Amino acid sequence: MDNRRRIVDSAKRMFWRNGYSTTSPKQVMADSGVGQGSYYHHFPSKTGLGKEVVDENGRDLLEAVQAAMAGLPTGRERLLAFLKSADSALEGCRVGGFAYDAGVLADPELQSSLRVAFTELADLLENVVREGQEDGSLPSSLDPVSTAAALLAVVEGAFILARATGQQSSADAATAGAKALLTGL
Repeated sequence: MDNRRRIVDSAKRMFWRNGYSTTSPKQVMADSGVGQGSYYHHFPSKTGLGKEVVDENGRDLLEAVQAAMAGLPTGRERLLAFLKSADSALEGCRVGGFAYDAGVLADPELQSSLRVAFTELADLLENVVREGQEDGSLPSSLDPVSTAAALLAVVEGAFILARATGQQSSADAATAGAKALLTGL
């Protein structure tokens, strides 16, 4: 594994476990086993590393959602598959966790990466709502933009509830409500 990859993988773990703001480049160097020269060669600033981690986590999330939806015949079924992404909510969302880190929110570059990750996921969900309307599994009266935003808020909120209460059942209750709404349409 090359040094850049070791640094990014280490930062992904450490930012997840400890937060972006409270993890220093020195800690990432120690965890990755990469020296200072190599670290700063690849990432002259902590923001550069943070941006790469947020971007990569965003791509990973989008790919995981797309994979969960793959092969499902209707838009409604694909949206139900998205709601299942909160089935392990106690682990938290590797993108959403950055949304309440003060260091991320204070940095326009990192905030932009976070915005892109959520915008791409919302766009995917919006398209799936439209596909559901086209295949007849969702009513044409639904607004695709607000429906996608609501489903994304339910899943992200489910992650927060589970972590705050220490109980997966908190997330399950949130997604069960959204599932009932989708299946009762």
